[in-house]
Parts: sequence; C-alpha cells; structure tokens
Amino acid sequence: MPDWAPWLQAGLTALLAVLFVVMVGKMRQQSSHIRGLQDRVQGLENSRALERTSGLEQQLRTTVERLQVVERSNAHLQALSSDNKRLSDQLREFRSTGTKPSPDDDLPPLLPPVKP
Repeated sequence: MPDWAPWLQAGLTALLAVLFVVMVGKMRQQSSHIRGLQDRVQGLENSRALERTSGLEQQLRTTVERLQVVERSNAHLQALSSDNKRLSDQLREFRSTGTKPSPDDDLPPLLPPVKP
C-alpha cells in the first residue's frame, strides 16, 4: 500500500465526519422550521375555529331572541283568545237569557278607538 493511503483514508474519514455533522445540523434546522410552520398552521386553524364558533354563538343568540319574541307573542295571543272566548260565552249567555249585562259584570274595560 502506498504511503499516502493512510492520509487519504484519514482525510475521507474526516470529510465524512464533517458531512455527517453538517447533515445533522441541517436536519435539526429543518425540524425546527417544520415545527414553527406546524405551530403557525395550528394557530390559523384555531383562529378559524374561533371565528366559526363566534358566528354560531351570534346566530344562536339571535335565534333565542326571536324565539323569546315568538313565545311572548304566543302568550299574549293565548290571553287574548281566552278573553275572546270568555266574552263570547258571556254574550251567548246574555242572548240566551234575554237579559242585558249589568255594569257589575266582570268585563274588561274597552280600549279607546284607534285614530287613523
């Protein structure tokens, strides 16, 4: 074997060691960069999910408010319907007996006429 062969072998070994260290450094750098990108993507996904959730919460609030208005209207309508039925029953009773209502009867006060 020639005299320069051990020097060549040592040089190649050193070159391989340097390349290995450089590759490990690049791998760590890329891994760190990938983790940073994953964190950014996760942040964007969380932001979008929060926006969707906020939108859905607003829709839910609006729906609840509308439902409450409908329920109040329904209760008012039922009260008016009950009053109407009671008044119809009293009117039918007065017509069947032929008597006129007395001022002492439990009738609700009349509303003033609406001016156009």
